[in-house]
Amino acid sequence: MSWQEYVSYEPLNVTERPAAALAVTVESDIDRVSALLSGIKGGWQQAVGSALARAANAGKTEAKKAVTEQYALSASEFVNRTKNVNHFNRSSDGEITVSFGYRGSVIPLMRFDTSIDRSGRVVTRVMKTSTKKALDHAFSAKMGSHIGVYERIGTSRFPVKELYGPSTPQMIGTNETVADQVEDKMAEVYEKRIEHEITRVLNGWGV
Repeated sequence: MSWQEYVSYEPLNVTERPAAALAVTVESDIDRVSALLSGIKGGWQQAVGSALARAANAGKTEAKKAVTEQYALSASEFVNRTKNVNHFNRSSDGEITVSFGYRGSVIPLMRFDTSIDRSGRVVTRVMKTSTKKALDHAFSAKMGSHIGVYERIGTSRFPVKELYGPSTPQMIGTNETVADQVEDKMAEVYEKRIEHEITRVLNGWGV
């Protein structure tokens, strides 16, 4: 894949950039957890929520290593740009499943391997396996407190568009092997952790 496949264009003043999400659904026996903790107000939600947090963090660690090996993005940037999300879903027959994963907006191109060459052109790469490419019509500028890479819309000085790379969930999802590893890790940790969290709530540890 070439870096061009990942570059997206957004208006300068958008308040919400497009986001992508990667999620895994755990077919856990929520009814059992709920029954075991029925005498404790909010008990099953606390147990499941804590297990989800541990699982999501384990998956994020797995993803961080794989993504930063392929993309010209720092590990700290990956962590800052990746948010944990989880949802409880109840079907029409009353069955509850848990979906959890990650959400993140597209990342400014400046956050990747981007620099200005001696001629003043913006040169960049998103993938580590790619060579840097010059963006002949782009320029770097500080807009408020934000420094980004921009392109003009039309021939006038304004308006301009900022250039972005992919979101972290997109980076994970475009590699099926990595996505499978992350999903398997999240599911594995959740299934192990939920038993500990049930015991913790039953015994009143930290409740």
